[in-house]
Amino acid sequence: MKIQPVIMSGGSGTRLWPMSRNARPKQFLKLVTDRTMFQETALRVHDESGAYLNPVIISGRKHGAIVTEQLAEINITPAEIILEPCQRNTAAVAAVAACWVARGEEDALILLTPADHHIADAQGFRRAVETGAKAAEEGYIVTFGIKPENPHTGYGYIHTGTQLRPSIFEVAAFKEKPDIETAQKYLSDGGYFWNAGIFLFSAKAMLDELERHAPDIRKFASKALDGSALSGAALRLDEPAFERCPANSIDYAVMEKTEKAAIVAPVDVGWTDIGSWSELDASQNADNIVTIGSKNNVIRTDGPAVGVAGVDNLIVVATSDAVLVARRDNAQEVRAIVEELKKRGRTDLL
Repeated sequence: MKIQPVIMSGGSGTRLWPMSRNARPKQFLKLVTDRTMFQETALRVHDESGAYLNPVIISGRKHGAIVTEQLAEINITPAEIILEPCQRNTAAVAAVAACWVARGEEDALILLTPADHHIADAQGFRRAVETGAKAAEEGYIVTFGIKPENPHTGYGYIHTGTQLRPSIFEVAAFKEKPDIETAQKYLSDGGYFWNAGIFLFSAKAMLDELERHAPDIRKFASKALDGSALSGAALRLDEPAFERCPANSIDYAVMEKTEKAAIVAPVDVGWTDIGSWSELDASQNADNIVTIGSKNNVIRTDGPAVGVAGVDNLIVVATSDAVLVARRDNAQEVRAIVEELKKRGRTDLL
């Protein structure tokens, strides 16, 4: 078994403003450990057994240098760094990944994973990948169902169908982010798992399903790779071709339509997508943070000292040029602040 990791690193992380910015979005920040989330992802899909090949990184056009720098810090050599000239969502990334692998290590299984998720148990994650490889080798496009810890309304869910083999099921349905009552019903009914957005498949399986369900995505992703050119140490996709690639997610473009969708479940590895400040631990940089009579606050600072007194359940994030204050239960609305800053033309804060 050979696994070709492909790390998707094109996200903007707007809900983690003001620390997450266009020049350095959340995957390149040290939010959970003393390494960045991108570095933790690269290490998670790297081992000494030889099963995991050097990773391919598909990143935003402005981030080639930071990808190179952060990989060098952890002594990982990429197989390729591919730069997107514009954002076209995850289906286009999957298509580019499949085309790239088909031209080289075509017998390798592609492990397509976001750069900005936290997984506490890396070894357990690799065991789940090994389990899923059996189905992927049979032509299934495999996703991973996270064991739900609570009725979370910020994640999509996957409903399992017929069991194919131990811990592997056909996908019965993909479910949008639910309201709290629906999420509670999913947990009580059982057979529903959080959608982690991580996929395992052969290049042939993905290209065949794209041809069947989203032919323009396959066509223009392939053309963009054909027309790519070196930009420093990275490969930059052809911009006119990639711009013509329809913007769609893997879920919508392929997984909800294909008959080859399978899921490994339950996967219990301490996963979170760090989708908002409320999903992080209470504080870091404790020497620069003073709390008096306060609890259940998320407080972060990359320099200025922060003091809070007599308040609970807040998010307080300070940088050199911006301060965020929000209720923890309103963490998703940080994105609206970013949109308002865009309307005001405050590109200096984005």
